[in-house]
Amino acid sequence: MTENRGADMTEARAHDDPAGPDTPPKRGPGRPRSQPLEMQRRAVLDAALPVFANQGYHGATIETIARGCGIPRPTVYEIFGGKDALFAAVLDDAAERVYGRLSASFAESGDMPLREFLRHSFTAVFDLFERDRDAVMLLLNAEHSEDPPHPAPSEVRRRLLHDVAALTRSRWEALGVEVGDAAEVVALLVFRMAEGLALRRANDPTWDREALIDLLTEFTFGGIDRLWSQALDVLVAAGRRHRPGAAGA
Repeated sequence: MTENRGADMTEARAHDDPAGPDTPPKRGPGRPRSQPLEMQRRAVLDAALPVFANQGYHGATIETIARGCGIPRPTVYEIFGGKDALFAAVLDDAAERVYGRLSASFAESGDMPLREFLRHSFTAVFDLFERDRDAVMLLLNAEHSEDPPHPAPSEVRRRLLHDVAALTRSRWEALGVEVGDAAEVVALLVFRMAEGLALRRANDPTWDREALIDLLTEFTFGGIDRLWSQALDVLVAAGRRHRPGAAGA
């Protein structure tokens, strides 16, 4: 009976369980790595990204990822500990890539005239969806999933909206207008529009990319110009918040 049970356990470990199999034994002495640890880690992350993005957490397997990067399956477990930890690491890596690309675009275009700034920023969003689609789709899908939950998707969105709101606020302040929390509302409107059209274009390349960017640019620029010239009170009012317990609430 003991022999059979041992054989069953050995056989079970030979298969990749998507729900998270037992961790194989750690590397024994006298077994040098074929590549430096950080290089192996990077290779696994790069191979895991399209697998998780296209097959989802439950459809992805360590075996598939290991084959994709040419690194032995036990080594993948040794580096990351299991599928949950690998998935979390891929999400963190994707979030940093997305934030890095967009924040760099915002930084280099912050001093441009408004219309140029808008077009440059919208172009950066479209570029991101086209050139790093797996990272974007992984984050978008994980944002609406709780299995397993991870803070990276919501955190990268919060950071990006914070940056866009800060840029919005600084531009209005340069005009002598204190918009308060309305900057967050405008940032949300603009970012969601850009995200929606960029996703549509990424999923269906028959849409005219430049025409969509032009539409976003002129729609946003026209809206801001109208707020400035005819409806500044609407913008300022959007920044008011009725807090519990405040006078007049």
